[in-house]
Amino acid sequence: MDMDEMMREISKYPNGTYLKLECEDGQLVLEGIIDTIYETDNRLDEEDIRYREFYACAVKIKKIIQNLKDKDCNINDLIEISVENQPALITLYDGSIVWKK
Repeated sequence: MDMDEMMREISKYPNGTYLKLECEDGQLVLEGIIDTIYETDNRLDEEDIRYREFYACAVKIKKIIQNLKDKDCNINDLIEISVENQPALITLYDGSIVWKK
Protein backbone atom coordinates (compact mmCIF):
# COMPACT_ATOMS: atom_id res chain seq x y z
CA MET A 1 0.00 0.00 0.00
CA ASP A 2 1.39 3.37 -1.01
CA MET A 3 1.10 6.56 1.02
CA ASP A 4 -0.70 9.51 -0.51
CA GLU A 5 1.20 12.80 -0.86
CA MET A 6 -0.12 14.31 2.38
CA MET A 7 0.81 11.26 4.45
CA ARG A 8 4.29 11.08 2.88
CA GLU A 9 4.89 14.66 4.03
CA ILE A 10 3.51 14.12 7.55
CA SER A 11 5.49 10.89 7.96
CA LYS A 12 8.73 12.90 7.74
CA TYR A 13 8.03 14.18 11.27
CA PRO A 14 8.18 12.18 14.52
CA ASN A 15 5.28 11.56 16.89
CA GLY A 16 4.84 14.59 19.14
CA THR A 17 5.43 17.11 16.34
CA TYR A 18 3.20 20.20 16.53
CA LEU A 19 0.82 20.68 13.60
CA LYS A 20 -1.70 23.40 12.82
CA LEU A 21 -4.61 22.10 10.74
CA GLU A 22 -6.87 24.40 8.73
CA CYS A 23 -10.01 22.67 7.47
CA GLU A 24 -13.13 23.61 5.53
CA ASP A 25 -11.80 26.92 4.19
CA GLY A 26 -10.80 28.14 7.64
CA GLN A 27 -14.09 27.16 9.28
CA LEU A 28 -12.15 24.80 11.57
CA VAL A 29 -8.60 25.56 12.74
CA LEU A 30 -6.89 23.29 15.26
CA GLU A 31 -3.47 22.93 16.82
CA GLY A 32 -2.29 19.51 17.87
CA ILE A 33 0.51 16.98 17.92
CA ILE A 34 1.11 13.88 15.83
CA ASP A 35 0.08 10.86 17.89
CA THR A 36 0.66 8.06 15.38
CA ILE A 37 0.46 7.10 11.71
CA TYR A 38 -1.29 3.84 10.90
CA GLU A 39 -2.91 1.75 8.18
CA THR A 40 -6.69 1.76 7.99
CA ASP A 41 -9.53 1.26 5.51
CA ASN A 42 -12.87 2.78 4.59
CA ARG A 43 -14.80 0.17 6.60
CA LEU A 44 -16.40 -1.47 3.60
CA ASP A 45 -16.34 -5.22 3.04
CA GLU A 46 -13.14 -6.31 1.30
CA GLU A 47 -15.16 -7.78 -1.56
CA ASP A 48 -16.85 -4.41 -2.22
CA ILE A 49 -15.31 -2.75 -5.32
CA ARG A 50 -15.23 0.56 -3.38
CA TYR A 51 -13.07 -0.94 -0.60
CA ARG A 52 -9.85 1.06 0.01
CA GLU A 53 -6.88 0.79 2.32
CA PHE A 54 -4.86 3.89 3.13
CA TYR A 55 -2.67 5.51 5.77
CA ALA A 56 -4.05 7.90 8.37
CA CYS A 57 -2.60 10.12 11.08
CA ALA A 58 -4.09 10.55 14.54
CA VAL A 59 -3.58 14.09 15.84
CA LYS A 60 -4.16 14.94 19.50
CA ILE A 61 -5.95 18.30 19.72
CA LYS A 62 -4.16 20.81 21.95
CA LYS A 63 -5.97 24.04 20.98
CA ILE A 64 -9.12 24.93 19.06
CA ILE A 65 -8.48 28.24 17.33
CA GLN A 66 -11.69 28.41 15.33
CA ASN A 67 -14.76 26.19 15.09
CA LEU A 68 -17.36 28.13 13.11
CA LYS A 69 -19.40 25.04 12.18
CA ASP A 70 -19.48 23.81 15.78
CA LYS A 71 -17.78 20.49 14.95
CA ASP A 72 -17.64 17.97 17.77
CA CYS A 73 -14.01 18.27 18.93
CA ASN A 74 -12.42 18.89 22.30
CA ILE A 75 -8.97 19.45 23.77
CA ASN A 76 -7.07 16.11 24.04
CA ASP A 77 -9.42 14.37 21.57
CA LEU A 78 -7.77 12.40 18.79
CA ILE A 79 -8.84 13.27 15.26
CA GLU A 80 -7.97 11.35 12.12
CA ILE A 81 -6.61 12.98 9.00
CA SER A 82 -6.23 10.93 5.85
CA VAL A 83 -6.86 10.92 2.12
CA GLU A 84 -10.55 10.72 3.06
CA ASN A 85 -10.38 13.60 5.55
CA GLN A 86 -7.76 16.09 4.34
CA PRO A 87 -7.23 19.51 5.88
CA ALA A 88 -6.77 22.34 3.38
CA LEU A 89 -3.47 23.33 5.02
CA ILE A 90 -1.05 21.79 7.50
CA THR A 91 1.77 23.87 8.99
CA LEU A 92 4.44 23.49 11.65
CA TYR A 93 4.83 25.71 14.74
CA ASP A 94 7.10 28.10 12.82
CA GLY A 95 4.55 28.46 10.01
CA SER A 96 6.41 26.22 7.55
CA ILE A 97 3.97 24.47 5.23
CA VAL A 98 3.91 20.68 5.59
CA TRP A 99 1.11 20.16 3.06
CA LYS A 100 -1.40 22.24 1.14
CA LYS A 101 -4.44 20.85 -0.71
